[in-house]
Amino acid sequence: MLFSKILVSYDDSDLSKKALQKAVDLARIDENTELDVLNVVTVPTNQFIVGDVYREVRESTLKYGHEVVKRTDKVLDELPNATHTFVKEGQPVRTILDFASQNGYDLIIIGSRGLSGVKEFLGSVSHGVVQRSKIPVLIIK
Repeated sequence: MLFSKILVSYDDSDLSKKALQKAVDLARIDENTELDVLNVVTVPTNQFIVGDVYREVRESTLKYGHEVVKRTDKVLDELPNATHTFVKEGQPVRTILDFASQNGYDLIIIGSRGLSGVKEFLGSVSHGVVQRSKIPVLIIK
């Protein structure tokens, strides 16, 4: 068994789609490998977003996160392996690493850049995950 539990960080960017496909390819090697997809949403906050407006923004952001991971269903349905999708709220690097640690993953797969559009080799999230992870991280370019 190469990996028993793989976590894919997914934000619907082109590179996260490639990361998901690479994770599916690895999971196909062993039908006992679990593959989970995590989308981390960050609810914008500032002094002007309070009360009902904050709740509406938060609900809308979480709803969008669920729509994003739902787009992975078709790819994940092809696997005989156990798969799950999750949406968590928080700061992306910390949330990905905490989630991976708390749930016993032995590999994180993430795209080298996400939706920010910054054209560097590593985005801030993938860079932070690589620097702080205690388990292997596969960066997809």
